[in-house]
Amino acid sequence: MTMNSNLQVADAIDRLFRPESVAIVGASPKGSYVTNILNNLKTSGFSGKLAAVNPRYEQVDGIACFPSLTAIPHPVGVVVVGIPSDAVPPVLDDCEAAGVGAIQIISSGFADQGAEGIVRQRRLVEWAKRTRIPVAEPNCYGLLNADNGLIALPDQLPALKAGGISAVVQSGALAMSMLMPLIARGIGIGRVVTTGNEACVDVADFIHYLVGDEETRVIACYCEQFKRPREFIKACEHAAENGKPIVMIKVGRSEGARQAALAHTGSLVGSDVAIDAVLKKLGVIRVDAIDDLIETAAALSSNRRPRGRRVAYMSFCGGANSMVSDLAETCGVELPPLPNAVKTQLDAVIPEFGSVGNSLDLTTQSYYQTHILDESLVALATSGAYDVVVWGSSWPAPIDMRSAVGQALTRAADSAQEVVFPMLTTAGGHVHATPLYAGSDRQSAVLKSEFEGMPLLHGMGAGLKALSRLIGYAEFLRTRKPSNRLSGQWGQRSARYAEAVTKLRAVEGGTLTEREGKSLLALYGIPVTREALATRPEEATRIAEDLGFPVAMKVEAAEIVHKTDVGGVVLKIASADEAAAAFGRIVTCVRTHRPEAGIAGVLVQEMAKTGIEVMLGATFDPQFGLVIAVGLGGIWVEALKDICVLLPTFDAADVQEAIGQLRAASVLRGARGGAKPDLRGLAEAVVNFGTLCGDLADEIGEIDINPITLAADGSGLTAVDCLITKRTSNEV
Repeated sequence: MTMNSNLQVADAIDRLFRPESVAIVGASPKGSYVTNILNNLKTSGFSGKLAAVNPRYEQVDGIACFPSLTAIPHPVGVVVVGIPSDAVPPVLDDCEAAGVGAIQIISSGFADQGAEGIVRQRRLVEWAKRTRIPVAEPNCYGLLNADNGLIALPDQLPALKAGGISAVVQSGALAMSMLMPLIARGIGIGRVVTTGNEACVDVADFIHYLVGDEETRVIACYCEQFKRPREFIKACEHAAENGKPIVMIKVGRSEGARQAALAHTGSLVGSDVAIDAVLKKLGVIRVDAIDDLIETAAALSSNRRPRGRRVAYMSFCGGANSMVSDLAETCGVELPPLPNAVKTQLDAVIPEFGSVGNSLDLTTQSYYQTHILDESLVALATSGAYDVVVWGSSWPAPIDMRSAVGQALTRAADSAQEVVFPMLTTAGGHVHATPLYAGSDRQSAVLKSEFEGMPLLHGMGAGLKALSRLIGYAEFLRTRKPSNRLSGQWGQRSARYAEAVTKLRAVEGGTLTEREGKSLLALYGIPVTREALATRPEEATRIAEDLGFPVAMKVEAAEIVHKTDVGGVVLKIASADEAAAAFGRIVTCVRTHRPEAGIAGVLVQEMAKTGIEVMLGATFDPQFGLVIAVGLGGIWVEALKDICVLLPTFDAADVQEAIGQLRAASVLRGARGGAKPDLRGLAEAVVNFGTLCGDLADEIGEIDINPITLAADGSGLTAVDCLITKRTSNEV
């Protein structure tokens, strides 16, 4: 929704979630989506007034029915519209006349259905802007607020526990797929909205709103599009500043997913490489499956944050321990070995048929000899060696806090306030009513689905990955640099900007020559080879002698990008005679292969020191802007595809951290005792490259430096070749 401030948007959205009354347009005794919504509101404990709107009936399932909204005798807070899309405009006029607070349109038939629907949706947006009445969706499934019983969804839900997981879901049916397992487990739900086509209010608006909602501790999302990328970035930065995690399924990794999203809501999905990098920088946890969304949201709803990555796992089951040991690393969980002092403590406690290690097998004997359980938990929790101590449970069911396990966990948590104590079931699936480890008196059991704010995670694989994401998010909060905000790049220009634009615009044609491109690199402090242009053989000889042999020689012709393919490159020229001969050979070969090319001359260039070759490139994503890639260069670019991606703003430390995540990181660090390349210099060059690209983002279509050679003796680096194209009008 286009409004003057986030506060106005939040106020508008709050009208959707906190109405004093709801009217359902299109409800009928014959039954429908919206009739189901009416019945759910009637039975869910919604405290406000209800009305149906349908000129054919006086009541629908015991609820008074009126011919129009203006005929309803009380103020209407929210109107839920579920009629054919071509009948919606008169209802909007009725909403305006009645002065309703907010509208949610369930109906499809807008941008999701071709040219006519796109026109219909545009008119809807224009109406909302004119009247300033907030309109959610259309083509959605409904919404809910567990706090006030507003269950405006067509599917019947069991009793809800109000709590900290809120959701913004573009696909309505997926909302139910997420909600039902959480509800069955007794995990609290806050606010849920299905956003459909996002015609007037989008995911960015809802994230802003939920960050300000005190009850919401984690925001779960399913997204097919980012309609306003900049506002989405600001919303996610707002969430990070407030320590509110966002876990998201963002479709579009495959072409099939992109086309399905387009068909579903008329959404353009965007570049997945850019989206992945953006979400990572914003601290948004991206997952690919509903099960992972559920478990990660549950883990992130914890009111504790791990102080580090060190995890200990313990259970009664040796088989489960073996599986955890196998799975932990692949799920991103570290299980450091037991310190000697802790191992000595546990050796004295654990039965000899148990297993003292990490994972720790207490054996079922500890259920009966409860001091084993008590002493083991406290030993791990107070050792200072672990940030997380996981209790492994056998099946998905609530835990009885009066049982031996429940009491032992309580005592351990009291002894180590800084340690997180998640519970993890071996299997997921159906939630069993039989409590875990119930006491002898089932009537007095105190059943909980969470412990010390940490929900019981279901399924070993999904649970371990969720635990890894909880640890990762805590690490993100500790290490994030507020000064390196993604939104900070907009409108920024360096002191070199004016000179760089002048150089670029002075170039005739759409592609810069290598020499022109390197002139730009040098302006931004990126080391380049010494070189000069020769137009005659004797000039090439003189330049080569001035530079010092050996030299390289390359044709300079704006039309020729791949010079080697046309015989336009000669390397390791060792004498004046060789230089003169190379000049003639290059000109002859290029004229033979590309007679139409305009040859400006031959570039005579110093030979860069031998070393590791790195590539540095940038793309300009239409949604999110500048995306910079760094990886092994030369012949390895296509063969290995080993790159890391950076988004501005970033500093040299960020670059070094990203480079450390490459598969070839050990090579770049000087593996097998070799000399260490100048990685600090490379990091500074990447930062300068980012400044160049940020300055010229509106001017450049493509830019690649390949290779940058890192001298094997660690003495520096040199940009050997580069390609820069100017942006065309259809790229703007």
